[in-house]
Amino acid sequence: MASVPEISRICFGCEPLGGADWGPISVPDIADAISRALELGVNFFDTADVYGLGLSETRLSEILGARRHDVVIATKGGMSWREATSGGRAAVSRDSSPAYLRTAVEASLRRLRLDRLPVYFIHWPDPGTEIKHTFEFLSRLKEEGKVGHIGCSNFSAAQVRAACEVSEVSLVQLPVNLLGEEMDLEMAELVKEKAIGVVAYNVLANGLLTGKYDTNSRFTQDDRRARLPLFHGEAYLRALLQVTEISARAEAENLTCAQYAIASVLRRGDVVSAILGVKNRAQIEENYSAMSRLFGR
Repeated sequence: MASVPEISRICFGCEPLGGADWGPISVPDIADAISRALELGVNFFDTADVYGLGLSETRLSEILGARRHDVVIATKGGMSWREATSGGRAAVSRDSSPAYLRTAVEASLRRLRLDRLPVYFIHWPDPGTEIKHTFEFLSRLKEEGKVGHIGCSNFSAAQVRAACEVSEVSLVQLPVNLLGEEMDLEMAELVKEKAIGVVAYNVLANGLLTGKYDTNSRFTQDDRRARLPLFHGEAYLRALLQVTEISARAEAENLTCAQYAIASVLRRGDVVSAILGVKNRAQIEENYSAMSRLFGR
């Protein structure tokens, strides 16, 4: 059976710290939110080496300071990149080969200023590398003390099972939300069989489930929502109708739409933590206060 780390039900998502894909951000505001999250009891922080091409990890380490040794930081690897020379988006590709992962893990350790990565996810399965080779190597890194718990992000149930054949897998990270992103039956059965914890992401469906968007909302080109099909055309109109219905259910429980969406995910027995991308103190206070009341830490 897998060994799951002791983590708070709310995970502070640090992708916005990378400074890309979420529109304008204020690093001081996020730093203030992290400070408040620590006061509230949040001990789980999720980042990835590809967020801002290393910038999210560096900023998280700087903001946490000495507290980085007291919390559970999860980072993700297995994505290589080549920065654009003309100011465009970097060219990113999947690479979970042992040779690349050695370099990636060492780089994450330097940026986070840690001797050991508490949780290390493979960000996406790499079709060019056998899962066996990737996770045998991660087990070796764990034996070396470079990696604590091992996780799979965006893997199918079959791929997670293949990883489990050669390594202990403690966590899987998957999108779960009230707009239809859901674990399939095979994954649900597997995490129960192996006692693997599920870390849910996209819980608020890229912000739609906050209830703050409508048909007049517009997104700048540095905001991923400008590119996502869910935020355009008929798909967007259908989603807004769903959000209206969900908001009514939330009101019946005296919760905001966002709080209700998060609570619905955390009420599942297999979800151990929900990642929330946080930009400011108000967001963490609104959502953590309700979750601590409903679920404790």
